[in-house]
Amino acid sequence: MEKVCFLTSRKNSLFKQLVASLLRDLANNLKLHESQADDFELLLEKVSMVGPDMVLLDDASPYSKDSFLIRLLVSNPDLPVFVISEDSNEMHILRREVVLISSSSDLIKAIN
Repeated sequence: MEKVCFLTSRKNSLFKQLVASLLRDLANNLKLHESQADDFELLLEKVSMVGPDMVLLDDASPYSKDSFLIRLLVSNPDLPVFVISEDSNEMHILRREVVLISSSSDLIKAIN
């Protein structure tokens, strides 16, 4: 089954071009959707329309800021978000987890 990857970064960034090329060449079961969105609201709308299995962001893009990431994860609870640093080659994988707490022991277990 083919997965859909939503890739966004600064416009015309070398990072975006390199990652897109890498994914096209090496990921067989991956359909790549590159975003051209210029603002947060439009990007959130595009992600909802595409319904990707994952989102890849450049950590230097304005979309990798905490407020946008939180909104993205809240509106897409099962969506993993990968934030990649082209400077350090570090990748942060963000996921939202929802836990039903029905007792104080559930809270303690979630914290631990």
